[in-house]
Amino acid sequence: MSYRPRRRSAALAAILAMAAHAPFAMADDAGNWPVYSADAFNTNWNRNETIISPRNVARLTRAWSTFNDAQWRPEPPPTGFILEDALDLRFPASVVGVVAPPLVIDGTIYYIDSLGTMFARNARTGTITHTRRHWTTTLVDPDFTAQTPPVAPDLYYSAPVVDDGLIWIHSSLNGRLHAIRQIGGQEIDFDPATPGIQPYAITPGEILASNLGEPVIVTTPVANPALPGLRKLFITEVNVIINDAVEQGDQVGFVVAIDITDPRRPVEAWRTATIDIDPQTGKRYGSGVSAGSGLAVDRARHLIYGGTGQNTSRPYPGYPDPAAAPAGYVDRSDAIYAIDYRTGAFVWVNQLHVGDVFDLNNPTPAGPGSPPTDADVLSPPVLFTARTADGTRRDLVGCGSKGGLYRVVDRVTGETVWERWISKPTGLGGIQAGSAYADGVVYVAGFEGIDDGFSDANFDAPNSRFLNAFFATFSPVFWADVEDVSDDGLAITGMQTKVYALDAGTGEPLWSPPDTGLDHVVLKAGAALRHVSVANGLLYVTTSSGQLFVLNARNGRQLFTDQTLDLNQEFPLGLGKPHHASMNAGTVISNGMVYVPYGAQNNPSGGMLAYKIGPLE
Repeated sequence: MSYRPRRRSAALAAILAMAAHAPFAMADDAGNWPVYSADAFNTNWNRNETIISPRNVARLTRAWSTFNDAQWRPEPPPTGFILEDALDLRFPASVVGVVAPPLVIDGTIYYIDSLGTMFARNARTGTITHTRRHWTTTLVDPDFTAQTPPVAPDLYYSAPVVDDGLIWIHSSLNGRLHAIRQIGGQEIDFDPATPGIQPYAITPGEILASNLGEPVIVTTPVANPALPGLRKLFITEVNVIINDAVEQGDQVGFVVAIDITDPRRPVEAWRTATIDIDPQTGKRYGSGVSAGSGLAVDRARHLIYGGTGQNTSRPYPGYPDPAAAPAGYVDRSDAIYAIDYRTGAFVWVNQLHVGDVFDLNNPTPAGPGSPPTDADVLSPPVLFTARTADGTRRDLVGCGSKGGLYRVVDRVTGETVWERWISKPTGLGGIQAGSAYADGVVYVAGFEGIDDGFSDANFDAPNSRFLNAFFATFSPVFWADVEDVSDDGLAITGMQTKVYALDAGTGEPLWSPPDTGLDHVVLKAGAALRHVSVANGLLYVTTSSGQLFVLNARNGRQLFTDQTLDLNQEFPLGLGKPHHASMNAGTVISNGMVYVPYGAQNNPSGGMLAYKIGPLE
């Protein structure tokens, strides 16, 4: 008998009713996955998938795949840049792996590799027929040639947004906005007076105005009520992580809205900093508080929701004692926030961790025995409606932190409704992957070192191998050790992912895996760095060790797994142990197909894997 997932008709009716107010389509009956997390609420739930089920998922087989698809970009890979030596950042090909989540729209899959080649392929076959519908385009990179020497080629870690025939992309290093025509793949030139195609500078004057979170597009009335009509806003976040590591420019996080009503002439509509200006000094209270979680949208309330990172300098003497704070200071670090997207004004902030100050170049120990530091709230928020412990139905938003805490708050007031510790804070760990929602259940993945000494042995402590987690993530040696879950007695090896199914209204665990005594599933397979996905009673989890896990959403039982190739054997890298190409961009389920991008930060080889149900044996 096939498994039919438990239905909560009232919850389902409520979320579908709210979806009618979403600013762009949810996964529709054609099997689309039209935005990076399936819908504007970031549920990562394709509620229309019926082909792949718990009954047949064990027959998943690869339908097509790509690997370092450099035939579409024949020039050599970039070299001669600062981060090449500073981080030993090497590119083995001109087209490498995929870290940005893909989109599937009307039978075409759109995705971009880490170096900026955009693909529009036949989603079922993976073919590029050189028609106007299927194409490749390599985005321009004017900053690389303008700098002497360049810091690095522009990188692409964030998902595109498709709207009205254009694909919009915010680059992840220099903060440039690109627009590509959905038909034909031609990139738009935003400055025809300058030679070559010029992308739009989202934060001109900012050094390394980087972006790691997914943007959104909303439609709203024009700012001047005397002028009738609507305007279209591309809203994105700016973080300071790369700047803090490379330039030490004391930047702050921003949320920025670009008016793209006229797509050939984008103009900034508003910009909101996460740290305010001190009226006594005319300067910002401090630095840091990156904005970079990716955004969720509540169109009915004109709100966007996101998350912030830690302070990178102490905002005032005596911090975090509120009695010592200057008048008017608001601490928005390590928080979930709501912003009115019509004006850019903060509506509320809910802080998960207080007092977090973390300087990448002068780190303090961030192991599980310490208060959470570097505890960014940078997993994408998820919106849903549920009946809470007091019996009332409330509109909620859930978000997790690198400190390992998952918190659900009231979407209107920002009041905490429930929270649960998912995994231990380990410097690199906690919740970075984001969560999913379906049928009254929130699914959350967090990760941690198998050994409590993992963090101190690797970074943020005296005599550790890496200065901090940022530099560690660019090392193939580090990721090979993360993948090494053998019982070797070494603190430097092995991370595990913990996956929970929680009642959306109360946070109570809903799984009890047999013979474990646990209320969650443990995958000894490295880190989960991107969202989980859910469809038709199945939960899809990807890991840094290049493993795809498909779990029964009802009970957590593992039904399917697959793994990418070992890069240490492919090149070889001389690591002495496997280093499989990471799956760091999540999973898309569409019309009986499963799409898994793969690729990491260093030697970022990879591409796209596509699965379908194979025949009965």
